[in-house]
Amino acid sequence: MRTSLPVLFLFFLLTAAFGEETPSLAASMRLTPTVLAVRSVLPWVVNIGTERMVKTNDGYDAFYNQFFGTFYRARTKMVKEYFPLGSGVIVDPRGLVLTNHHVVRRANNAEVRLWNGKSYPAVLVGYDAPSDLCLLRLSGDFTAKPLQAAKFANPGDLMLGETVLTIGNPFGLEHSVSQGVLSAMNRSLNDGDAVYDDILQTDAAINPGNSGGPLINLDGELIGINQAIRNDAQGIGFAIPMRRLVFFLSHWLLPDRFGNTWLGIDLQTPIVRGEHGVIVQEVVAGSPAAAAGLRSEDEIVAVNGNRVRCMIDFGRAIWHLNVGDKITMLLADSREVTYTLSPMPDNVLIKTRLGLQVQRLTATLNQALGLNVDARGLAISEILPEAEFAVQNAPWRNVLRRGDIIFQAGAAETATAADLAKTLAETRAGQVFRLGIFIMQFQRPDQADLILN
Repeated sequence: MRTSLPVLFLFFLLTAAFGEETPSLAASMRLTPTVLAVRSVLPWVVNIGTERMVKTNDGYDAFYNQFFGTFYRARTKMVKEYFPLGSGVIVDPRGLVLTNHHVVRRANNAEVRLWNGKSYPAVLVGYDAPSDLCLLRLSGDFTAKPLQAAKFANPGDLMLGETVLTIGNPFGLEHSVSQGVLSAMNRSLNDGDAVYDDILQTDAAINPGNSGGPLINLDGELIGINQAIRNDAQGIGFAIPMRRLVFFLSHWLLPDRFGNTWLGIDLQTPIVRGEHGVIVQEVVAGSPAAAAGLRSEDEIVAVNGNRVRCMIDFGRAIWHLNVGDKITMLLADSREVTYTLSPMPDNVLIKTRLGLQVQRLTATLNQALGLNVDARGLAISEILPEAEFAVQNAPWRNVLRRGDIIFQAGAAETATAADLAKTLAETRAGQVFRLGIFIMQFQRPDQADLILN
């Protein structure tokens, strides 16, 4: 059969038109908002697990047993095994990860695996057990190549019925994606340890291992942290809302949580969001911040050149600063405040780390407390009710009272506040700290393991 040249030309023209353009057209139609959101989110979702030693048999056991039978003794060896615990979200490029507290609560050590396959040991920085949130810090240097961090949604920017996505590690299946809608807001949830009334509900698939992973919108913004499922149902999952995440992170993204650095702002009074930045509620009298001209009600719009729009922006700009670093704050009234960060004074450090105020024992105080006149130590003069100390899950937390005596911190005697502060200066938030305490109501010494603020 003969084919004319015009027909062949038309055939090749149509092949070029449909054979090449159609795949690209199909590919562009596949790039839905869901796909684009997932692509932007995957780098800041992590898998959290723990390594444990397990006993395993020698690979040649079956071979040797075939020839030697009962005369052969099986050989075993100990190997490391990675055990997945849950998911998490990178909240700062320098290696901070947010997850559920219940994900790492019983882990002796935490290992965080990134989207690119790299793994890093992680240490606990701090946690809020009632809110089921905790902050981990990766043991690595990310100065030269910062990690990609989560993009946060406005806490109030939620639409009932909008498409939402979950990404996590259900049953160890890393970075699994599921899609659903925002089914409800402000649900009540009782998980046995606490009652919540602000929970987000979704029908996107949440399974064991998704805990601590993100719930995101189609703009690729974090709107919640997956927390729980209803066991007797399908398509009913729950997430902690952004408003609670902001409150938690604004409390922990502060330099004093990571070392002995003093910002000079009263940390017991929250910094709130203003029209353009964040408003300082109280500046500590006599602090370098006060000396530099920072005042209560000042609105900070930038820190060291980083724009500050909300409390998390402020925390990201300051948490990594150390003693001796300079900080420059641009205020909404165009003033600049610059000062050098100093170490926390002893009383501030004790208050910040332990949630306590103490007083050195004197002969007069010893007599008033019924102690030996030469007793040495620090009397607890106040237990701050707003501090994490007051809500820690320790059997002695309801036993400790004003007037109890701290006589040892770690391995060091605490005759003065300076002794206690010196030991605390070498610690960070989230560490377990052992105190030797004389319990006055029982008239006996005891030891208290405290998770530091």
